[in-house]
Amino acid sequence: MADHAPRSLQLFGDCIAVMLNDGVLTREERRLITVLSRDLGMKDGEPLEVYEAVRDGEEVMGGEELSRERQLSTYQNVYEVALIGSLSHDEWRLLAYLRKRFSIDEDEHREIEDSLKHAVQERYEP
Repeated sequence: MADHAPRSLQLFGDCIAVMLNDGVLTREERRLITVLSRDLGMKDGEPLEVYEAVRDGEEVMGGEELSRERQLSTYQNVYEVALIGSLSHDEWRLLAYLRKRFSIDEDEHREIEDSLKHAVQERYEP
């Protein structure tokens, strides 16, 4: 469990590291990373800079401190995009990392799942 709120750039770098565990960023993984970078409010060029730093073994620090509300929203948005496609092992690992890093408990996770199920039903069922 985290003692302090995560910071956007450091979190993004950690997520890139999780996704690069197998040495490859697939198209689906890039889609998740794109959603994550947008949700974290990253500026133009920052995602690439962070990716290159992680790839080169550099530590990424800093960024905006993420409120609890923003952590839950970010997790939900990334989870939703992941559910639309078929999840790879790395994508599941990213979701597990975000859930752990944001200290999302079972009740919060269930609420997010229920919210996503409701949204999908509204969009795709008559």
